[in-house]
Amino acid sequence: MAACATRDRPMPSQRGTTLDRADDPFPRERLVALVRRLPAYGRLGWRLARDPRLSRGRRTAVAGAVAYLVSPIDLVPGIIPVAGQLDDAAVALLGLRFALRGLPPAERRAHMDAAGLDAADLDHDLRTVRLGAAWMLRRGGRIGLWAARRLVRAAAHGARAAVRRLR
Repeated sequence: MAACATRDRPMPSQRGTTLDRADDPFPRERLVALVRRLPAYGRLGWRLARDPRLSRGRRTAVAGAVAYLVSPIDLVPGIIPVAGQLDDAAVALLGLRFALRGLPPAERRAHMDAAGLDAADLDHDLRTVRLGAAWMLRRGGRIGLWAARRLVRAAAHGARAAVRRLR
């Protein structure tokens, strides 16, 4: 397939570096920062799930997010690199945010401080998940468009060859 791709135009992943273009960079640094904060989010989730001041529904949301993380049944399977982990992170972060919003601001800050998180970290990391998912959709669309063009060209070439044989 690579030899075929170099004949006309290179596949998008073959231009420059692998799937990373200057005009549409993957939010790698932001994603690395999110991954580094995962243990802190785990501590925050543990604290929130055991906090009696939270309503049962909000504690259940935290437990549901944890269940989603460990469940083999996912919206996007974990074996799909990056996309599978992004949806897990989104569910976990949304569950934590929902639970935190059930607390008064002072208690919310106390939980965040005890977990080693800043107040803006949660919103920043949710934005990172959105940026990563949007990048993957754009990138996947470009590769799909490239593949569709190649398929149409190959079909047209095959049709021309068939017509020539019939003459």
